[in-house]
Amino acid sequence: MRPHLLLAMALGFSGPAAAQVHEDGHAAPPQAHGPAWSYGGPGGPEYWGRLDPAWSICSAGQQESPIDLTGAIAADLGPLDLQWRRLPTRVVDTGHAIQVEAAPGSNLTMGGKGYRLLQLHVHQPSEHLLNGHRYPLEIHFVHAAPDGTLGVVGVFAEPGAPNPEIQTVLEAIATPGEADDGPTLDLSALLPEQRDYFRYEGSLTTPPCSETVNWAVLATPITVSASQIEAFSRRHPGNARPPQPLNRRFVLRSGR
Repeated sequence: MRPHLLLAMALGFSGPAAAQVHEDGHAAPPQAHGPAWSYGGPGGPEYWGRLDPAWSICSAGQQESPIDLTGAIAADLGPLDLQWRRLPTRVVDTGHAIQVEAAPGSNLTMGGKGYRLLQLHVHQPSEHLLNGHRYPLEIHFVHAAPDGTLGVVGVFAEPGAPNPEIQTVLEAIATPGEADDGPTLDLSALLPEQRDYFRYEGSLTTPPCSETVNWAVLATPITVSASQIEAFSRRHPGNARPPQPLNRRFVLRSGR
């Protein structure tokens, strides 16, 4: 896939809402073309590979995401180098998820490779499983490298104390303003204190399911309130692709 199209998918404008992507990584208004996809019915995950020839890897791929993070092998992966800063954002509803588009300036280094943060979005329930357990929410922080590959950091969320940054996102989507009037967020508040993580090679979890994603999923969840979980559920209940076969891949775990 060409890098600019991959960035469009990373920004969440895929399928019926494919977008033009500006050089700064933000998306122009989506165009109404391409096949419709969904999380259920005739446009659901089991049919994605048949909806468009360009999406055939959704059915035929051997490195698809998400997966059940089980049987991980301990490895010296080093810490995730998250160079995130407090930054202005734009909160949008893509039609498939609540998404927060980030201004330039936050980066990730993983496996010696540098990526820049594009956006984060929320799945309800979690897409990845942890030893067979599914969390109520999972946040994906999508980063892009200059070569068009993606580095995605996944963070689970479980019921508990409310998260102020999540509340800011929910309030922004409930009262949308102009494109440049989004909230300023401290993204580090969306990370747990303990940052051991799972690492594996995978794919986008939405069409076109391109197998160009380096995944890092944190082992420890953050907490969000029951009402915050419910707010995401009201917007996009069940926007999670089912777990995919691991096939011949290995899952590595840091911190052991």
